[in-house]
Amino acid sequence: MREFASPSTRASALPRPVKALYTGFCALTVAGLLSCIALYDGVVRFGARTTPAELYDHLVSYYQPSPEGPLATAAAAPAVPRMSSRKLLEVTHFHLFSMPIYLLVLGHLFLLTGLRASTKTGWISAAGAATVIHLSAPWCVHFGGGALAWIYPISGAALLVTFAVLMGVPLYEMWRSAPAARPYASRAGF
Repeated sequence: MREFASPSTRASALPRPVKALYTGFCALTVAGLLSCIALYDGVVRFGARTTPAELYDHLVSYYQPSPEGPLATAAAAPAVPRMSSRKLLEVTHFHLFSMPIYLLVLGHLFLLTGLRASTKTGWISAAGAATVIHLSAPWCVHFGGGALAWIYPISGAALLVTFAVLMGVPLYEMWRSAPAARPYASRAGF
């Protein structure tokens, strides 16, 4: 951990194998985020002629509890199956374990940049807040319906932007030029 606290530690000074590892992790993270966009498309059903109001209605109907009881009819069934409370809990359970790990790794990588400490704190805090809000967004739609559905796309966009910064700045610093000295080479055996 002292490497992250040292003012002399920078992403550009990392050994090439470490840079390759972090780059691979970021590439797979980008692929994961793109798959989230594809999954979101399955929920809101983007289309050339789909209006924002229709996208919003699709989101709300997907996360709202299914109508039950004798009044529920086949005609009321949505084009895309609704998410049950149980399924939403399972998805949330998985994401509560995986998203903090992504945030932890990307945050540590971001700490290796040459940015000011206050800038690092701000971006990492924003990414943490976006993660927490986006994890709770489906539940907001589930319980609050259309009144809270705006949280989902806004928090998703915030998550994409903050994670892009946490990945982009270190990747840029790592690969923009060769470091003048390699302080880790002798200690790490690279």
